[in-house]
Amino acid sequence: MQGFSSSFLIFFYQVALGGLFALAATPFQELDRAFYKSTGGVLCLIAVLGLWGKSSFYTYSLSTDFTLIVALELLFHILFVLWFIVYIASLWGNRQSLRARSFAGAILSGLAGLIFSAHSFYSAPMASLEAILYPASFFLSALLLGSVTVGMLVGHWYLIDTGQSLDPFVKIFKFFVIALIAQSIFFAIFPVAISLAGSAPNVAALAALWHKHSTLLMLRIIVGQVAPLVLSWMIWRTLLIPHTMAATGLFYIALLGVFVGEIVGRQILALTSLPF
Repeated sequence: MQGFSSSFLIFFYQVALGGLFALAATPFQELDRAFYKSTGGVLCLIAVLGLWGKSSFYTYSLSTDFTLIVALELLFHILFVLWFIVYIASLWGNRQSLRARSFAGAILSGLAGLIFSAHSFYSAPMASLEAILYPASFFLSALLLGSVTVGMLVGHWYLIDTGQSLDPFVKIFKFFVIALIAQSIFFAIFPVAISLAGSAPNVAALAALWHKHSTLLMLRIIVGQVAPLVLSWMIWRTLLIPHTMAATGLFYIALLGVFVGEIVGRQILALTSLPF
């Protein structure tokens, strides 16, 4: 079981990686390159902060409790940041092949690093249900965090480029809703799967979650799932008008709900080692 600091720092990694997936869902030909420079720059800075924040954890782990998993996590985390920086730099030039390779490199190294990060939070063997559920949970959180962040920034871009087509906003909104629904379904399946086929420590942790931390769990579901689902309906109704400024304001509120929900989820992860 890791402390809250290690659990929380995964948050930065997930925002940056999920943000890249969300950028991939936007129509590149319909948004100005300046949008990708500014949005990508923000996400890259978040990735760098995440790596910097975990540097003491990596240093301590490699010097006192060296494991191959931690070494690989560190390697891919560094590669993720480096590829991300190359991608941002490529946006100032016209080398499209470099831009495509660096974007793909950041995505692939980020995914690999996230899988190894997830592995460090459970003690079950590699050939176990947890080896699938934990990376899936981390990945879905990344998609949700990234999509709500990029969605808010896309909406903000409409305040700058008032003549922009609504299609990019609608596409990132749909990406956000799909990620939110997918995570909600996962949260419904996860307890059942762990109860039926999980390792003994996780079955015990699940029971402890119900009895000792049920308030945290309810807060996580209401703030991080129910409220954003309601807001997503409101955003959609606003986009039908269309009123991009109001939709952007609602995206700000949805971002707050998702972020608070995910931070509460990191506290649950630190307390129980369960990826809610």
